[in-house]
Amino acid sequence: MIIDERRAAQRVPAHLPVRYFYHAPDVQVPPTQTLDVSISGAQIQALDPFPQGASVAFLLSADDRNVLDVRAQVVHVERGEPPAPFRVGVRFTHLSDYDREILTRVIERVKNL
Repeated sequence: MIIDERRAAQRVPAHLPVRYFYHAPDVQVPPTQTLDVSISGAQIQALDPFPQGASVAFLLSADDRNVLDVRAQVVHVERGEPPAPFRVGVRFTHLSDYDREILTRVIERVKNL
């Protein structure tokens, strides 16, 4: 199933593990997951109501061997469902070419399921 929206890139439903870094380095934030992903952004389950426009860094586990180092900007925040009370839409602001290739393969794989 492909989510049809007004984004530059199509999002596909994908539950990929995420560990985000928004707090001070000494604060441990439990891992969460994406709800959907595209080559330009994602929707992430979150415990925190990130402010719109905030910058966030996170590690995205694309598969068993690849963890992507991502920087993003918060585009919107909505109420979610427990255990993650927020759904945070982010636009990727930094993704290396190598990580972009991996993410493209993951998206193609999910689209073909």
